[in-house]
Amino acid sequence: MMVVTPPATYAPAPEAVSLEAAFVRERASARAAASPQSVLADPAASVPAKLDALNALQDRIPGLPRGPQAAALGALADAAGPAQPPEVRALALTLLGESVPPVADADARTRAVLVLLAALKSPDYRLFALRGLGPATHGLTPALEPVCEDALLNLLDGPVAGEERETALVALNSFVSGGSDFAQRAPQLLTLIETRLQAPIAADPAAFVSDPRWMPDSRELAAAILWLVSRRQEETGDSAPAARFKALMVRLIAVDPDAGARAWYASYRDAAPPQPGFTERTTRRPSDGRDEP
Repeated sequence: MMVVTPPATYAPAPEAVSLEAAFVRERASARAAASPQSVLADPAASVPAKLDALNALQDRIPGLPRGPQAAALGALADAAGPAQPPEVRALALTLLGESVPPVADADARTRAVLVLLAALKSPDYRLFALRGLGPATHGLTPALEPVCEDALLNLLDGPVAGEERETALVALNSFVSGGSDFAQRAPQLLTLIETRLQAPIAADPAAFVSDPRWMPDSRELAAAILWLVSRRQEETGDSAPAARFKALMVRLIAVDPDAGARAWYASYRDAAPPQPGFTERTTRRPSDGRDEP
């Protein structure tokens, strides 16, 4: 498994500090909590103070009115840019994605997701952006849904492995889990996952299980996503995707050397069909009055 080395550590090893240094640190922490945006905008502020400011911003976003809420999310997006130290950018990307769902302003949410998607191009920050994308995929605007899906599928088509691949799969699973109405309003989003993720596996299951990019945990996550996609389609009365998925699980059980993965495939192969009228709970966000009823 490839180990992704973060560009910096959030928590340096503890070291002895003087009483004066501890007092200065406490004052910086208090300032970060009271005025996090000003701390982030201050080039002289220390990295620990900026990290405190990021956490303070995230904590207050859910309870803010719409305008200040959008401004706070914008400050997190700014902190993910090249003007900040690596530690600050890395944490900002993760907290940026985690802060998207409760924000009511569609433009602020859109900008945040675009910042995360742009960061996927940087090997140093990709993992942090993927961690943010998981929660950020809940409540995407309709225009952003195919963009986000395509970006994640492009990563999975490429050489990413280890924790990056697993985290990309977690984000894709969050994307599918948060859209119980995909099959009604945007069936192409589900069809694309079947075409780009499931079809290559079905073309050569043995190659899939021997591919070093696809470790057992990643293979299990892929099966979970494909099961959910077929379940969404089956809930609308289309049973063909579920039949294709179950046939694939049978083939994977026959070739996968990992006992845990085989048990995972079998659990999905044997899952009962959805009950009539069944609807799974999804993450909800406040209506912004513009991009949803």
